[in-house]
Amino acid sequence: MAAPIERDPNYWVLSIDDDPFLRLGLQNALDQTKDIELSAASTKAEGMKLFVEMWNGSNKEESRKPSLVLLDQDLQDGDKGTDLLNDIVEFCGGSPQDAVKVCMLSASQRQRDWVKAFELGAIGWIDKAAVTDLDQFPGRLRDIINNRQVEWDGTQAQYIMRVQQNRDQRPVLTPRMKQVLVETARQGDLKAAASEIGIAYNTARATLGTVFEKLGTKNQASAIATAIHYELITAEECLPRV
Repeated sequence: MAAPIERDPNYWVLSIDDDPFLRLGLQNALDQTKDIELSAASTKAEGMKLFVEMWNGSNKEESRKPSLVLLDQDLQDGDKGTDLLNDIVEFCGGSPQDAVKVCMLSASQRQRDWVKAFELGAIGWIDKAAVTDLDQFPGRLRDIINNRQVEWDGTQAQYIMRVQQNRDQRPVLTPRMKQVLVETARQGDLKAAASEIGIAYNTARATLGTVFEKLGTKNQASAIATAIHYELITAEECLPRV
């Protein structure tokens, strides 16, 4: 392994990932660069603490503000990277445009994870399985930081494109409509769903009828499938409680 070279960083990268081998690989690759300084954390709490320290420290030296956060989706103790992404955006003022750049670096193939990251303002998603040459990774990071490369790759990019196209076409359901649809799916019975929610059966029936009308469906099964397709609800929400 080559010895680290003398550093004069222009870019400050924070990696939050519970995979020690990935963190070590990144560290080894970036140690051979002069212009990229890497900080690393393995948990959601540690990552947020380190991010806040870096952000606040940059008040004294603007150039030290984090240039990029590389964020894994599946962290220790069941924590999710997208939840941390939301915390980072909120800390930076609530707008992705004002927040630090965050790029997901994850092996998750769950479409809901891609969409949530996209909606929270992540600038991209790198599939860990596609990172086969860490020696080339510093150049890739520079391109991401300097907006020369869009990091929605392959399947993720195609799916996000479909999400964008569907967004303008999808119907709108009120929170109550979603609640009635989901609870009916969970209970398998509209009367039981109305009781669980705490509304009259006739109210639940009228609400479900409005849902059918908005979704262009004629029965509960079609309504659920259509709502999931448009990402108004998730399949997991419709599972019976255990």
